[in-house]
Amino acid sequence: MTAALHPRGTLRATFVAGARDDMFRRLGLGARTCDLGDQGLYLAEELVAADRWFGGSDSLTLGVLVLALMIAQRQGSTRLPLDPRGPLRSLVADIVRLSGGDLDAGALVKAIGKLTSAPGFDSVLGRGDARLPLIVDDDCLYTERSRWLEQRVAARLAERLADATALATGVAAVAAATVVAELRARPAGRPLSEEQARAVGIALAGKLAVVTGGPGTGKTVVAGAIVRGFARLGLLARGPIALAAQTGKAANRLTQVIAEQLAAIAEPDEPDRALAATPPAAQTLHRLLGYQGGRFTHSAQNPLPVSAVIVDEASMIDLELVDALLDALPPSAPLVLVGDAHQLPAIDVGQILADLAEPDGAAALRVAVLTQSYRMDPRDVHGRAVYDAAAAVHEGAAQRLVERGGLATPRTPGTLTFRGVEWVDTQAAHAVPVKPGRSHRAEQEVTLAVAEALWHHFEGPVALRSAQHVFRFTGGAIDPAHAPGLEVLWRLLGRARILTVTRALATGSLAINEHLHGIALEALGTPGRPDFVPGEPVMITANDYQRGLFNGDQGIIVRADEGLGRHHFRAVFRCGGELRPFAIEALRDRLELAWALTVHKSQGSELDAIALLLPHEELPLVTRELIYTAITRARTGVAIAGGKQVLVAGGRRTAQRHSGLATRLLRATLRR
Repeated sequence: MTAALHPRGTLRATFVAGARDDMFRRLGLGARTCDLGDQGLYLAEELVAADRWFGGSDSLTLGVLVLALMIAQRQGSTRLPLDPRGPLRSLVADIVRLSGGDLDAGALVKAIGKLTSAPGFDSVLGRGDARLPLIVDDDCLYTERSRWLEQRVAARLAERLADATALATGVAAVAAATVVAELRARPAGRPLSEEQARAVGIALAGKLAVVTGGPGTGKTVVAGAIVRGFARLGLLARGPIALAAQTGKAANRLTQVIAEQLAAIAEPDEPDRALAATPPAAQTLHRLLGYQGGRFTHSAQNPLPVSAVIVDEASMIDLELVDALLDALPPSAPLVLVGDAHQLPAIDVGQILADLAEPDGAAALRVAVLTQSYRMDPRDVHGRAVYDAAAAVHEGAAQRLVERGGLATPRTPGTLTFRGVEWVDTQAAHAVPVKPGRSHRAEQEVTLAVAEALWHHFEGPVALRSAQHVFRFTGGAIDPAHAPGLEVLWRLLGRARILTVTRALATGSLAINEHLHGIALEALGTPGRPDFVPGEPVMITANDYQRGLFNGDQGIIVRADEGLGRHHFRAVFRCGGELRPFAIEALRDRLELAWALTVHKSQGSELDAIALLLPHEELPLVTRELIYTAITRARTGVAIAGGKQVLVAGGRRTAQRHSGLATRLLRATLRR
C-alpha cells in the first residue's frame, strides 16, 4: 500500500513535504496495522502540520508521539504515560516495526522525552491548564479534551460518592435492608444469593453504586431486583425509573428480564402492581439522552425526567458518554452501573467501570462483586471447560490452554465439535513461524476452514434453505401462522458466531463475512452478487432512532410477503419483543453481514459456541481482556484458531488502556 493516507485539509500538504512526508506515511501505515483508522491518522497529520506552522522543528519525533497517542486512544486510553520504560516504548517499537522502517525506536523514545519535558511556545504541546491541542499532565500526554472530560467526570462522581456516604446510614440503610429481606423472602424466579442480595442493598443505599461480575453471575437479575427495590422506596412518585444499556441487544435483554420477574410474582403488592402497570422499558443510552445531530437533548439545563437510572453493560460506556449522563442526571436520582469490569471496555476512550471497581479506589464501598456463574454450568463438562479456560486467561495464563495436556483440545478444522474448548494451530502448516512480510496463505486457508466449520456445524446451509420460505407479515407484524417458523430460524442463527480481533485484515470480520457470503451465494445458486440473501444474519452499525434500531442490533434476512402481491428480501429485527421486517434499501448504509463479528461488537451476546480467529501476527489489539471477552460469550463451546505464540503473547498482554480518572476521583474525594 503506497497511497497517501487521507488528508482533507491543506496544512499537511503545505508544511509536511518531501522526505518527512514519506517517512510519516510509512509510520502511518504501521499505525494502521495497529488498527488506527483514517480519522486518527488524519488528526495526527494535521497536528504535526500545525506544529510546523507554529514553528516546531522536530516533526518526526512529534509525529511518532502523536501516532502513539492516537493508537492509545483507539485502544481506549484517555492518556499516554510518558515513562520511557512503559507503554510508550512498546507503542513506538510497534509503529516502527510494523512500518518496515529502519528507525531506532530507542532513540525516538529519548527524543520524545526531551520534546515533552519542556514544550516551548512554538508548539501544539502544553502543560497543565494550557489550552493547546496536546497537554502533558501527571507525566502523561492527553488531548486537551480528554483531560477536561476526566476532570469533569471525577468531580461529578465525587459529589455522588459524598452523598452516598451520607445516605448509607440511618433511615435509608434500614429501608434498604428491609427491601432486600422482602425480595429474598418473596423472589420472582431463582432466590437471590447472598452476594446478589448485598448488591441490591448497596444500590438502594446511595446515589452511586456499581454491580460487577463475570458472565452469567445474574447481573441482569440483580438489576431487576434493584428496580423493584427503588419502587418500594417510593421513587416512582418522583418519576419513572430509567433503564439503559450501550446496545439495543442489552437493552432488550434488560427489559425482558424485568418483565419476567414482574410476571412471575404470584401475589404482587402495591409497588409491584405499579411497576407491572407501566413496566420500565430499557433503551440505549444515546436514546435516553436524546442524541440528535451530534448533540444530546438532555443536559444540566434540560435534565432527564427520571427518579433513578440503571445502566446495564456499563463496561462499554466511554468517558464522553458518562459525562453526558452525569450532566443530564438530576442530583437526587441514584445511578447504578452494572457490568463486567474484566471485559473489554468501551470502544472509545475511558474505562469507567474498571476505574470505579478498583478494590482500593474511592468508590470501593459502593461496589458489589458477583462471583457465582449460572451461565457456564460447572457441573456440565463442556461448560466447565469454558469456565476454566476463561479463568486461566483472566489470570494471565493463556498458555495453559495450549500446553501439552492443557485446557484446550488440539484439533484440525475438520474434527471440530464445538464442545468444550478446542484449539486449531494455524501455523502448524509452517516449518518455521511466519515472520512479518512473509506469505500467510497457508495460515489463512486454515483460518477460513475453521470459519466454514462453524458455519456448517451450526446449520448455516439449513438456515439458507429454511429462509427460502416466504414469511407473511401484516401491518409490520408476523402472521401468527408463520411466527413459529420464523422463531425457529431466529434461534437457529443465534446459536453461534465467528469472532474476530479486527474488522480489517485477512482475519477480520469484513473478510470472513465476504468469504461466507460467497459460499452462501454458491450454495443457493444465486445469480449476480447481491449484498444479502435470505438466511444470512446481519447487524446494524449505526443508531437509527426513526426505526428503533441501534448499533449492534442483530437480525436476519428473509423473504417477506407484505400483501403487495410479491415477496421482497427484508431484514428482520426483534423490536419490543416482536420480530419486524425492514426494507434493506432503507438500512443499506448501516447494515452489514454478521456471520462474523469483532469481539467488541459481540459484547452483551450469549451464545452456545464461538470460534475466535486470531490474526496471523502479534498485534497490540490481542489482549487478555479481548480473549477473555470472546471466550465468555459462549456457554459450552469455544474454538480458537491462530498461532500459539499469538495466543500466549496476547494472554500476557493486558489492554493498554491508561486512565487518570481513578486518581482524580480519589483526589477529589479526599478534598471533600
